[in-house]
Amino acid sequence: MKLLICCLMAVTVISGCGAQDTETAPAAQSQAQAPAPDEAELTAAARNLAGQFGRDLQSALLGALNENGPAYAMQVCQIRAGEIAAAHSAAGWSVKRVSDKWRNITGRPDSAEVAVLATFADLKTDSEFLTRWSGPDSARVFNYYQTIVVREMCLQCHGDLQSVDLDLWQQVKIAYPYDKATGYKEGDLRGMFVVSAHLPEAEKIAPKLAEGIPIGDLVAKDTTSADTTAKQ
Repeated sequence: MKLLICCLMAVTVISGCGAQDTETAPAAQSQAQAPAPDEAELTAAARNLAGQFGRDLQSALLGALNENGPAYAMQVCQIRAGEIAAAHSAAGWSVKRVSDKWRNITGRPDSAEVAVLATFADLKTDSEFLTRWSGPDSARVFNYYQTIVVREMCLQCHGDLQSVDLDLWQQVKIAYPYDKATGYKEGDLRGMFVVSAHLPEAEKIAPKLAEGIPIGDLVAKDTTSADTTAKQ
């Protein structure tokens, strides 16, 4: 009798182990077969997105500067910079600017970004970039960092205080009471673009974004397609 009970228990244990293996095998197999993210494609997409954002922001600032001088350009930057960043952030992608000498407190870097800025500290070209991964495997984030370098036009608002117009400086302090963004020289590291791609969602438009297609066009196409499908 005892022998029979032991045999039954052995069969139960073996059956249980077999069932567990059968249930978990497909999940493990699926995870193993999941394609690895294309880092080269993500990097190209992020570089193009940073470029789109930078060009649109520069265009708005140059237009304001030519229209009514640096004080007006500062006002436009205060209002439009966030709007332009938001317009370039969609479908799992986001873009922003940060600096360890921020003007707007929303541009203050987090601890990981401070470390990247420290790495960039001695570089003098805006072609330099770094990439990092963050987040859990189930929701990975691809982070792209690209330097922003001070240009001559930037010095009107970000140069040495002895050369900045006094009236303009007073307006800066009113608009940005926590400002640290002065004392720069041409060629200095001003900060960096930070582009984050939240996977897997961001991979959907990464190929087209890598080709240089504006994110606004890609999102508009996706929305139009979704509306058409819904109506059908």
